[in-house]
Amino acid sequence: METRWSGVRNFKSGLCLWLILWLVVVKPGGVSACPKLCVCYPTPMTVSCQSQNLTIVPAGVPYNSQRVFLQNNRITELRTDSFGFETQVLWLYGNNITWIEGGAFSNLRVLEELDLGDNPLQRLEGGAFRGLEKLQSLHMHRCKLAVLPHDLFHKLYSLQFLYLQENQLHFLQDDLFSDLVNLTHLFLHGNRIRALSENVFRGLVNLDRLLIHDNRVRQVHRKAFRDLGRLTILYLFNNSLSELPGQAMKDTHGIQFLRLNGNPWSCGCEARALWEWFREARISSSELMCTSPSQRRGQDLRFLRELDFAFCPLPDPGSLAGSTTTTLSTKTRWWFSKNKPCIIFQVILPEEC
Repeated sequence: METRWSGVRNFKSGLCLWLILWLVVVKPGGVSACPKLCVCYPTPMTVSCQSQNLTIVPAGVPYNSQRVFLQNNRITELRTDSFGFETQVLWLYGNNITWIEGGAFSNLRVLEELDLGDNPLQRLEGGAFRGLEKLQSLHMHRCKLAVLPHDLFHKLYSLQFLYLQENQLHFLQDDLFSDLVNLTHLFLHGNRIRALSENVFRGLVNLDRLLIHDNRVRQVHRKAFRDLGRLTILYLFNNSLSELPGQAMKDTHGIQFLRLNGNPWSCGCEARALWEWFREARISSSELMCTSPSQRRGQDLRFLRELDFAFCPLPDPGSLAGSTTTTLSTKTRWWFSKNKPCIIFQVILPEEC
């Protein structure tokens, strides 16, 4: 009996040794090699190579990867031959990437999230993101970007989140975002943008949040927001705005949260259209403190009275150019009939005073 059990034990020991050798030498199909200095996890297939002082994208990344983490290395450039694998998530933030060649990501057809934040991108070629038609989230915050190629976001139809905050952008060219029909979040705060043109946001028909605070915006075209009917959150605080066209705000039909504080608002006649919009809007808004004229300094534009605009000409409804007439509202004419003021259209008539 003892001889029999001894044989069974020897058989099991031999079987275990054979299995170990098979796992090491043959390797089952579900397990792939892992690049040097990286750690790999099988479910989901994750390749983690962060903080290894890598200067290039490592070779040997399993082709069927789902998440590849290359952040906080010293990679300097991305070329069309940099990626010989597929992945859904690619993190490259915190490297030293200065150049991205056009088509650099064209092999990553199933990529959904790309993080390039905190890289000194001096050369970002047009078509850099060509082929990423499934990309949903793109991070390019704090990349020292001063200008964006006009075709940078071409055909990124699936993109929903775009992070461009804390760069050095001075302006945004027309139709830059026109292909981003599914974009819901656009972060542009902390740049140096000075103006928002008529077609700057054209095509963003599903945009929900637009953050442009902490820029240098002085001018907003009256049609700048015409495609933003689904916008619910707009941040324009801490800019250089003295006025904002009422028509621009009327195009944001779904706006719920609005921050315009930290701007030098002029509360003369030019503020009337915005004031009228606030009277009808049902939103949560920050204060809009007047800085001029002097008699209204410190007042909140939203809470001015109709009589504060008594001498202001109204837009001519029949003029597309927006010329003005001196027509007064019924309420204002009634007030004048009762009080008979001696100032009419800002002209003092001393003989009647």
